[in-house]
Amino acid sequence: MNSMKLNRLRGLLEHISQLDNPDPALEQYFTPPDIAAGILYNAAMCGDIEGRKVADLGCGSGVFSIGACLLGAESVTGIDVGQNAVSKAKENAERLLSREQLMRISFHRLNVLEFEGTYDTVFQNPPFGSQTRNADIPFLRKALEIGTTVYTMHLRSTDRFIRQKIGEFGGRIEAASEITYRMPRTFPFHTHDRQMFRLILYKAVNINKLRDR
Repeated sequence: MNSMKLNRLRGLLEHISQLDNPDPALEQYFTPPDIAAGILYNAAMCGDIEGRKVADLGCGSGVFSIGACLLGAESVTGIDVGQNAVSKAKENAERLLSREQLMRISFHRLNVLEFEGTYDTVFQNPPFGSQTRNADIPFLRKALEIGTTVYTMHLRSTDRFIRQKIGEFGGRIEAASEITYRMPRTFPFHTHDRQMFRLILYKAVNINKLRDR
């Protein structure tokens, strides 16, 4: 069993560099390392990381991918449509991971709709849909298509809609918890120095894949 403690994981993830020029059209927000560490650590305690095939959809600078690798995932695949994200994720991984760990992780520039495969666990903090309405739904659909267990974050205001979609896509919610955090002003259209995000983290399972186990 991986023996890494939460504080150690958080400390390592705090060294992940953010994107230099995040694209507002892609809603390239940075997931805070303390939030990511908590999600990853709890997933590991549930047996969803160590020895598992993990995917990270919309990987950004790689916080979920790198964290999963540190916690002993068998393999980790991160995808993002932005080349800036893929390049930064690779840079962060090369700086923070050992040679052996780097053999278990890969990043690819790819639209989420084009991604294929079968994974034990999927992590994602998809676009919230503030620029393109329902931009998070293709991510949710794909995550439940390829993954057995999915950890996915969405705006709290869309809770009823997301719950409905999880059911439509063949998923069942195992747990849901509220997350609130502030982020520094990221884009010119932000009106405050720090933006407040009120989210819900869902842990969902693909019912059909569970039956096939």
